Amino acid sequence: MRSFNMVRKIILSPVSILYRLIIQLRNFFYDKKLLKVNRLPCKVISVGNITMGGTGKTPMVIYLSNLFKKKGYKTAIISRGYKRNTTGTVLVSDGIKVLSKWEDVGDEPYMMAKKLKDIPIVVDENRCRGGLLLIQEFNPDIILMDDGFQHRRLHRDLDIVLLNGKDDYAEHHLLPYGTFREPWSSVLRADIIFTTKQKPNVYLSKKIKYTSLPLICTKNTYSVNSQNKVQKNDVLKLKNKKVFLYCGIADPISFKKAVLEMQCLVCGSKFFPDHFHYSRKDIREIEILARNNDADLIVTTEKDWIKTQEHEPEFDVAVVSILMEPIEKNKFNRLLKSFSI
Repeated sequence: MRSFNMVRKIILSPVSILYRLIIQLRNFFYDKKLLKVNRLPCKVISVGNITMGGTGKTPMVIYLSNLFKKKGYKTAIISRGYKRNTTGTVLVSDGIKVLSKWEDVGDEPYMMAKKLKDIPIVVDENRCRGGLLLIQEFNPDIILMDDGFQHRRLHRDLDIVLLNGKDDYAEHHLLPYGTFREPWSSVLRADIIFTTKQKPNVYLSKKIKYTSLPLICTKNTYSVNSQNKVQKNDVLKLKNKKVFLYCGIADPISFKKAVLEMQCLVCGSKFFPDHFHYSRKDIREIEILARNNDADLIVTTEKDWIKTQEHEPEFDVAVVSILMEPIEKNKFNRLLKSFSI
C-alpha cells in the first residue's frame, strides 16, 4: 500500500501543481477585478465547499430555505444542475409544483423541489442568467446559490463554506492527488465556516482557528419513509432490522454510520459513484444481493430513491431523509444580522 501511494503521488502531484497554478491565476484575476463580477438586485447567499462533495450542501440549502421562509423572506434557489441531460436555463419548480424531470435538472435540485414549498428553483451553469430569470419571474428577496463558492462571476452578500468535520491531512491536497478544488487559503474568501458530519477533528480545528473566521458546527437528524411496511418518519421501526444498503453519494461511509446509529443490522451494501444513474438491471442486482444476505429490507437515501423508484423495486425499501441544522442557532442568527440578513 505504501509503494502504491508513493507511485500515485509521483504521477498525480505534477498535475496537481499545474491545477494549482490555473486556480490561483483565475482567483488573482477576480481578486484584482480583472474579471467581471455580476450583481443581482437581491441578496445572494452562496453555500459551497472547497472539496469534492460529501459536505452536505443540499441539506444546508434546504435548512436555509426553510429558515428564511419562516423569517418572511421570499426565497429562491439557483443550482448548476450537475450531471443533468440539458444545458442552459431550466425551471425546476415554481414553488408550487415540480416542472421538470430529474434527468433534465439533476438529482439534487429535483430532490429539493420535491421537499420545498414556495421556493422556486432554477438550474443554469450561468448562475447570473439563472438568477435573472428568478428575479423576473418571482422577485425573491434572497437567492441561495447551491455549490457556489467557485462560481465567482456572481456577487454574493454572504459566502458560507462547508467542511466535513472528519477531514484530515490525507484529503487536503489539490485535485487530482487529493480532494481539494482550491488551495486551503481560498477558505479566507468565506464569511462563515460550517462543519458537518461531526465536530471538527484536532487537525481541522487548528486549520480553522488560524483563519479567524466564525465557525458553526451542525448536527443531523434522520427520518425514515418506507414504501411498504415501515411507518413514515419512524426510525425506531428499523431497530434490529437486517438491512442492505445502496447509494450513489459522495460520502457513503457517513450514510452507513447513520444507519448503524439507528441500531440497524447492516448485512451488506453496494455503493455507486456520486450522482449515479440507475438502470432496472442495477436495481434487480441490488435486490438479489439483499435476498442473498437475508435482509429484511433495503435502505437508501432520498437522492437515490428519486432515481430508482421508477424501476419499481420488488423488495421493501426504506428511504432515509437527512435534516441538517446548526447546533448554535442563536450564534448563527446573530451572524446573519451582522450581514444585514
